[in-house]
Amino acid sequence: KMGQNQMTKEQRLKNIFDAIKKAHHDKRLVFNDGSPDMSVMIIGEAPGKDEEMQGKPFIGRAGRLFNTTLEKVGLKRSNFYVTNIVKYRPQDGLGKTLTPTPEEIEKFRPMLEKEIDVVSPKLIVVLGRISMMGLGIDGTMASNHGQLINKKIGTIDRKILVVYHPAAILRNINWEPIFREDLGKIIKLI
Repeated sequence: KMGQNQMTKEQRLKNIFDAIKKAHHDKRLVFNDGSPDMSVMIIGEAPGKDEEMQGKPFIGRAGRLFNTTLEKVGLKRSNFYVTNIVKYRPQDGLGKTLTPTPEEIEKFRPMLEKEIDVVSPKLIVVLGRISMMGLGIDGTMASNHGQLINKKIGTIDRKILVVYHPAAILRNINWEPIFREDLGKIIKLI
């Protein structure tokens, strides 16, 4: 049997995802998009309806806004490894999408830390307050957005850029220039 070191990133991620599948076999899970060899990792909150249906993160309206904003600052979504903290769509009894609870975030954190360890990105971009909480970053979105935060995840110091969630931009379109400016910082940071 191969040791951890000889395994490819894809194989190591598959092991993480298999463990998540075992723990949440009753849920429709959404894992990742993009190559784990990318130097930037994007972390969102949780999948919504579109993501759940298609099995990929960030493909609904918020995802489309994210993609077009990246293009405006000279980046392509295919340049990133994209994932969410919570790997299923949190919903109420009627099937309405909910914000992940602190318990859900906490439950997924150990696996997320393993996922970050495998991808080993130069830069992590967290989208939204829930993702920020999921990495244990204190403070508000208003004070943290656009800031580069150094944070130990596992045993390694990681560079984390906090950016508004694209869904928040859809609700407050006058924030779009801020969102674009914050995403534009990615180029200078890698």
